[in-house]
Amino acid sequence: MSLAGYGKIIRPMNAGVSGVTAGIAYFIAGGTQPLFSVLLFFIVLVICGAGNVLNDYFDLEIDKVNRPDRPIPSGKVSPKGAVVWAALLFAAGIIAACFTNVWCLGIALINVVILIIYAAKFKGIPFLGNLSVAYLSGSIFLFGGFLVGPESFLVMLPLFAITFFGTLARELLKDAEDIEGDRLGGARTLPMQLGVRKTAFLAVIFVLCAVLFSFVPFLTWGVVYLVLIGVVDAFILLVTLRSLKFETPKELTASNCTTYLKYGMFAALFVFLLMEILAVFL
Repeated sequence: MSLAGYGKIIRPMNAGVSGVTAGIAYFIAGGTQPLFSVLLFFIVLVICGAGNVLNDYFDLEIDKVNRPDRPIPSGKVSPKGAVVWAALLFAAGIIAACFTNVWCLGIALINVVILIIYAAKFKGIPFLGNLSVAYLSGSIFLFGGFLVGPESFLVMLPLFAITFFGTLARELLKDAEDIEGDRLGGARTLPMQLGVRKTAFLAVIFVLCAVLFSFVPFLTWGVVYLVLIGVVDAFILLVTLRSLKFETPKELTASNCTTYLKYGMFAALFVFLLMEILAVFL
């Protein structure tokens, strides 16, 4: 057991980006208090981190095949220690959410329940698990925006939709990469039923949905946004279309399509932040 293992198991980069996204959403919705963005960052960081811990706890047998270097299968964190750590993180996030408003607290509570059920049950149900992750990723924009007030819902809805469909596409491709390990671990995923190529086709459809929704903020941010997001959209679409070439999980993994897709989604987040900064200073 090691303290480093307890830090690594929350996947700090993943959880940290989610926290930053919530802060960005707050400012996009019209928020002006930096301390509120810090509070949102902390809440999302610890709740996402707790969800990652639970995922690793329930995925122990699968990770022995797919990710043997992760903290639990490698022995750096015990299964019991992981459960206690997740409970503490969830508690910290909920307590902190009590200092926001009823809308944010409600989303935080709903997401905690979904994270727990997802890790224990939904992840093993084809497509339902992917939908859960996509909702949780998109809801970060709603969470950050609702600290400003419920009137921010229409502002945040396109960003929720972009993130929802982009994440859904990436999750399906990630499952396609992990077919062999999931099969050995007893999991059931949609790519196990469809195969790699049909899953990639479905991912392309969802990416196209994300691209269509990405044009909606043009009504607020104008031509500069349209040009920048157009470049990002083209990259994301080309990466996803490339996944159609592969028939086996190993080929898809070697292509790094899911990694490039993640970079594309980060780039889209940067565009959102840049446009909000320009809107403030210009």
